[in-house]
Amino acid sequence: MTLRPSSLIASVRDLGVQFAGNDVDITGQDAVTSIELPGSETFWVFGDSVEGPFDSIRGFELTEVLSNTGAIVPLHDIADGVQRFRYLTDESGTRARQLIGFIPPEHKSTQRLWAIHGVHTGGHLYLYYHRITMDPALDVFETFTLDGMGIARGDADHHFERLTAPDGSYEWWKGDQPGFGVWVQRHGEHLYLWGSIQPESKSAGDMYLARVLPDRIEDLASYEYLVSAPTLARPDADVRWAKTFMPTACLFSDVPNEMSTSWNDHLGCFISLTTYQRDNILVIRTAPQLTGPWSEPEVVYRPERTSEAALFNAGKEHPEFAREGGRVTYMTFIDSTVYKPHLIEITFA
Repeated sequence: MTLRPSSLIASVRDLGVQFAGNDVDITGQDAVTSIELPGSETFWVFGDSVEGPFDSIRGFELTEVLSNTGAIVPLHDIADGVQRFRYLTDESGTRARQLIGFIPPEHKSTQRLWAIHGVHTGGHLYLYYHRITMDPALDVFETFTLDGMGIARGDADHHFERLTAPDGSYEWWKGDQPGFGVWVQRHGEHLYLWGSIQPESKSAGDMYLARVLPDRIEDLASYEYLVSAPTLARPDADVRWAKTFMPTACLFSDVPNEMSTSWNDHLGCFISLTTYQRDNILVIRTAPQLTGPWSEPEVVYRPERTSEAALFNAGKEHPEFAREGGRVTYMTFIDSTVYKPHLIEITFA
């Protein structure tokens, strides 16, 4: 597909890497996302978090690397970057702590728990996380296997308990199903959860949608799945939900698992900001409803490629920091060569 620049974009300003000046010696992170909390704070979640010096995450030994961490970021103007934040730490106060822990026989040498997104509801912060299995001798970017998606419930101090699925496992959706919860959006009376089925290339995932009432978030049987939806080719198709997932309502593709959606008042539509495959291309899609039809992707920004081996992923908006009714918003992405959250400011026309 030949991608064209989006006419919705007036300008993009590169704000560089974020969270680099921290007091817990975190020097590299993946999968950055943010969740609005009650009051005036947000909860930022990260995947693999490297402490101390490293040359490249490609081929890096991950056994001792924390596979999920978090930070509290107050709502503030981030036009000059994320200036105010506090990592959640262990009892020493000097090291970031892993939010979601392993349960034997899981082991950090072969498994990772990647917290992706979540929601605060019913007095709890819930995090959806991927469990992956990897070969520690090979590059995790190419060899990881998604075992499934789980959900963890946090307490007032942000210690998280992994909730069991009805079958007794911790994977609510198995590896051959979409990992619902890579993005969670409250809309109307429901929580809407996006999930991806990833091909072997890990670049061109198909995106599907589920929903649940907030007070039923811990009941897997209460989730419904979008099985029919309008598309550009069939804009008059019915919207239909079912209790069992079927891969019949792919809303769009070419997403490396992680993504974002939000309602944008300025544009008067839903928007989705993602990376395009794992290229150095950030794209926007729009839709009149969450259920579609979603537009074809158009280019928002092309980050400079730092090396030929660089992979780009985790392109996501942080809509709670948007200004001027959504005319100005913020998006992060990860360049695997740099391996730090990179922030841009997007101004819409």
